[in-house]
Amino acid sequence: MNRATIGPSVLHVIVRAGATNSQYNEHCLPVLAQRRITVCSLFPADVTPPSGLRLVEGSGKRGSMRTVRRALDLGPYDIVHVHSPSSGVLTLAAYLLTRRSRRNLVFTVHNSWDNFRRRNRAFLYLILMLYPTVVMCGHAARDSLPWLLRRIFRRKLVVVPNGVDVDRIDRVLEALPAPAAPANGPVVASVNRLIPLKDPSTVLRAFERAELPHGDLVFVGDGPLRDGLQTDVLHSMVHDRVTVTGIIPRDQVYGVLSTADVFVSASGGEGLPVAVLEAMACECPVILSDIPPHREIALAAPGVQLVPVGDVAGFARALWRVLYMPTADRHELGWDQRQCVSEYFSVRAMNNAYGEIYMTVTERNETVQLPPRVVSGSGGGVESVGLVARMRDRIRLVAVLTIIGGLGGLAYSQVQPPEYHATTNLLVGDVIGGPADEEGLKAAAALAATYSDLVRREPVLKPVAEEGFADDWRTLRLQVHAQPGDNNPQLVQITTSAPKMHEAEGLAGAVADQLVALTKQRQLSAQDEFAVEQVDRLEKDITATQDQIRKAQKKVDQASTPEEAAELATAANRLRETLTEMQTNYDEMRDQVRRTGGSARVAILEEAYASPSALRPDLMGLVAAGAGAGLALAVAWIYLSDRRRARLARSQHRVTGPLNGHDRHDRHDGQQPDRWTEHDMLDDIHPIRHENKGI
Repeated sequence: MNRATIGPSVLHVIVRAGATNSQYNEHCLPVLAQRRITVCSLFPADVTPPSGLRLVEGSGKRGSMRTVRRALDLGPYDIVHVHSPSSGVLTLAAYLLTRRSRRNLVFTVHNSWDNFRRRNRAFLYLILMLYPTVVMCGHAARDSLPWLLRRIFRRKLVVVPNGVDVDRIDRVLEALPAPAAPANGPVVASVNRLIPLKDPSTVLRAFERAELPHGDLVFVGDGPLRDGLQTDVLHSMVHDRVTVTGIIPRDQVYGVLSTADVFVSASGGEGLPVAVLEAMACECPVILSDIPPHREIALAAPGVQLVPVGDVAGFARALWRVLYMPTADRHELGWDQRQCVSEYFSVRAMNNAYGEIYMTVTERNETVQLPPRVVSGSGGGVESVGLVARMRDRIRLVAVLTIIGGLGGLAYSQVQPPEYHATTNLLVGDVIGGPADEEGLKAAAALAATYSDLVRREPVLKPVAEEGFADDWRTLRLQVHAQPGDNNPQLVQITTSAPKMHEAEGLAGAVADQLVALTKQRQLSAQDEFAVEQVDRLEKDITATQDQIRKAQKKVDQASTPEEAAELATAANRLRETLTEMQTNYDEMRDQVRRTGGSARVAILEEAYASPSALRPDLMGLVAAGAGAGLALAVAWIYLSDRRRARLARSQHRVTGPLNGHDRHDRHDGQQPDRWTEHDMLDDIHPIRHENKGI
C-alpha cells in the first residue's frame, strides 16, 4: 500500500489527551481513516484511544523530554505537529539533541497574541524563527501578532480557522432522547473555563440584571474561579436558578447546548473559540463579547449579538432581545448559524486545509537537499560545516550585532517610565482572633481565593477609582493584582503598581480598605447580623435607661414625703439593675462583633508598603534581552546567507555531472570543471531549453 492510499504519518504533540482537549478531538479522531496518527501526550491521558491511534503518554513536566524523544523514536513521521508554546520549545530541544531535520515540523498557534503569558510569548518568538510552517487558528489570531512579526514571517504563516465536528454532534444528538420542554422556562448556557479572562461573573450579573420572570442559567466548565462563582451565585437574587456543573463529558455538553435557548460568552480574549462554534452547531443562538475572534465569527454568521467586554447592562439587553423574539424566529436564527458552521467552521474543512499543508510539507521534504553550507572537496564533493563553526568564522559580525542589541536594550530601559510596586496582606476567615481548626482553615482558603478574584472587580475598584486613583475602574485592573498566599492559604496578597512610590502604596491601602468595607456589607452571617442588631438596640436602650435613672433620681430629690422618696428610690434601683444587665449583654455582643471584624472575616494583617526602588525598567534584563535579540539576528543572518550560497553550490554541483559525462551525485573522475558560466547555470535550471535546441 503506497503513501497516497494510507495518507501521511503524523505525530501530534499535545499537553494532555482528554475528552475536552480540542487538538485530540478535532485534529486526531476525525481523520483516523485518512492519516496514520500518533499522539504524544505529555501528561497522562484521560481517555482510552480508539483502534488505529497510537498513544504515547508521559508522566508530567519532569519526564516530558523523555516522552517526546520516545514518541519521535517510533517514527519516522511525515509531519510532527505541535500545539502549545511549551511543547513547541520542548520538541525543538529534542530535535537538537537527536540532530533531526526541522523540515517536517508544523506548529499551530491556538490563541491570540495578547492572551499568552510573557513566557509563552518568548517561546513563540523562537518558534516563529525556527519552525518552517506556523498555522494561525483564525484571521483575528494572525492579526493579533505584532506588525513586525507578521512582516518578517509572513511567508511561513498560514491561517486555518478552528473547526468543530458537526457530524459527531449530530450522531450524539440523534442518540439522545428527545429533549423535554424546560420546566422553568428558557435556558441560558455558558461553556468556558472558569478563569478571569473568560469573565463568568459578567454572565451571572447580566442574567440577574435581566430580571427574567422565568428561566435558568447553566455554567459548564471548571477553573480557579469556580468557588468564587458559586459564592456569588449564593448571594445573588437568582441563586435558585443557576447551576455550575463543572467538567462533564463532551457528549453531555452537546446535550446541554441543544436544549439551551441562548449561549453567552463574555470572554475578554480567545483564539477562535470552539465552544462558541459547538453552540452554533447545536442550533443555539449566541451572544458574544465584542473581541476580534468573535467579530470574525460574526462576519460569517447572521444574527450574532456582540456586546462590549464587561458591559453587564448590554448583555442583559441582548438576553431580552434573543429570548423574547418569536420562537420560530429564534429557531430560524439557530439554524442559520449552524449552516454557517457547517460551511466555514467545520472540522472537515479544517482538516482538509491541514491536509493540503501536510502535502506541501511532505513534497518539499522529498526534494534532495544539501547541507546549508557547501565546501568543495578535492573530488568535487561536498562537506558540511556546523553552525557553531560558521559563527566562529564570523565572530566579528556576531559580536557587533550582540553589542548593538545590548545597547538597544540599555537605551530602551532609559526611556521606559519607572514602576514601583506596593504590597499589603489580608487575613481571611473565621480563624481571625480565635483558634484555627481544619474546617476553619479550609473555609478560609476558599474565601481567600474568592476575595483574590473580587479585588479586581467593579465593587472594589470603582470606589477606589472615584477616590482619584483613575478615571475609570477598568484601567485600575492593569495596576492591581491579588492572589492567595503561597505559604499561608488564609492570606490574600494584594500587589499594586504605579509610577511613584507613594501612589503605589496609597493604591494598595485603598484597595485593601475597600475590600474590608465591602465584605462587612456583603458577607454577614445570620448570627453576626443578630449580634450587630443587638449592639445597636442595646446602645439605644442603655441611653434611654440612663435618662430614666436621672429622671427618677431627680424625683427622689424632689419627693415631698419619706414614703414617696423610698418608693422612687426603689424604682431607680431596679432601673440600675436593668442597666447593669444591659451593659453586660452589650459588652458580650460587642466582643463578638469585634472578634469577627463586623462579620467580614477579613482583617488587614500587614499595612501597605512600597518597594524602595523601581522594579521596572529592569536594566539587566533589558540589556540581556537586547543582546539575545542581536545574537539571534546574527545567527539568522549567517544561516540565511549560507542557505543562499548553498543553493548556488547545489546548482553548480548538478551541472558538474552532465558536463563531465557522470552522474551529478556520484562523481568518479575526481576532476572539477575549469570554469563555470552563467549559460551553464541557466541550462541546468531550465533543461527544457536543451530539448528545444534539439540537443
